[in-house]
Amino acid sequence: MFERFTKDARDTVRDAVALVSDRGEDKVAPEHLLLALAAQEASTAARVLHEHGVTTALLESGGAEAGPAGLTEEEIDALRAVGVDTDDVFRRMRESFGPDALRPDPAARRPRKRGRLGGAFDADAKKILELSLREAIALKHRGIDTGHILLALLRHGLSAPMATALTGQGLTYDGVRERTRAAEDDAA
Repeated sequence: MFERFTKDARDTVRDAVALVSDRGEDKVAPEHLLLALAAQEASTAARVLHEHGVTTALLESGGAEAGPAGLTEEEIDALRAVGVDTDDVFRRMRESFGPDALRPDPAARRPRKRGRLGGAFDADAKKILELSLREAIALKHRGIDTGHILLALLRHGLSAPMATALTGQGLTYDGVRERTRAAEDDAA
């Protein structure tokens, strides 16, 4: 099936594998495929994502801006709802650990597992790749492009933070389907 993938689609899969390896994670999941799509510049899916304001940073944050200590407003509100005085907690943290105590460390990453090449796909990622073929067939396209992968991701579903980011930016299955159809027709 991989031979039916366009260059951009093959690059997406390779980039997802590299992302997993760089992060020291075990298997490629649908989220890694979406992050690889969003990191591209000129593919069909990347254009659709970028036009909707979807970036890798937005996806990784789940569409929510991180506040003090990396918490979202929703998380801070949840703490307040159970009686935690977050303002007092944050003030005490700054007093004890300094003014930068609540800033997330941009250099903090999971340690990379040495000797791990990655490449294994979890069951959901395998399903996404299979569904991308079905999307291409349904649109009567000969090759599998990044738009088909994005359609498969939307059809199959994503974890809550990334799904929330996509819906928050107005991305819909039908809209992506029309853009993918048009991109393929323009290329033909």
